[in-house]
Amino acid sequence: MKRQEHANAQPGYSTDRRDADPVRRVFLLAGAIAPLGTLLPREAHARGLRPGSVVALRCLGDVEGARWLDGRTANGTAGLAPRAEPPFSGTRWEVVDAGRDAVSLRCLGDIEGARWLDGRTGDGSVGLAPNNQPPFTGTRWEVIDAGREAVFLRCLGDREGNRWLDGRTANGTVGLAPTNQPPFSGTRWEVVRVGRR
Repeated sequence: MKRQEHANAQPGYSTDRRDADPVRRVFLLAGAIAPLGTLLPREAHARGLRPGSVVALRCLGDVEGARWLDGRTANGTAGLAPRAEPPFSGTRWEVVDAGRDAVSLRCLGDIEGARWLDGRTGDGSVGLAPNNQPPFTGTRWEVIDAGREAVFLRCLGDREGNRWLDGRTANGTVGLAPTNQPPFSGTRWEVVRVGRR
């Protein structure tokens, strides 16, 4: 099985998924050990979400359960999968430039169907849209540094409502949370680079 490369891979820390869960990576600097998130500039966390990248998104919620963002192209839904490997082909996402410092995420699942991660701010749900153009304004996402190698994804949909992509690891669902602060620990996501388009 091919090892996955972490989006922020740097010399001096392990990217081996077998190390521990949650994966704890540290960087040795000047004889002191510090979390990588404290050593890199803000932009480094979003590096894996550059247009053209293919990534998997792992929910860092506190509750045990399925963690990988999974687009279900056959029925246009999204949820969490227990792993980012077959048969869960919907855990691969192409990052697309959505303009004005935003990205769209296109599901690369094997089955034809809707593909664009769509936050529905009107009702707080998340699914897949057939394209990333209006009226699907919830397909635009702002990437925000969450510290410690994680990001928050804030939906830029036109309607008022909840905006933060939230993995609900207890039941394997995703939705939009009203805030990225506790108790919504599922709003933190690890970006794992799995290739380029």
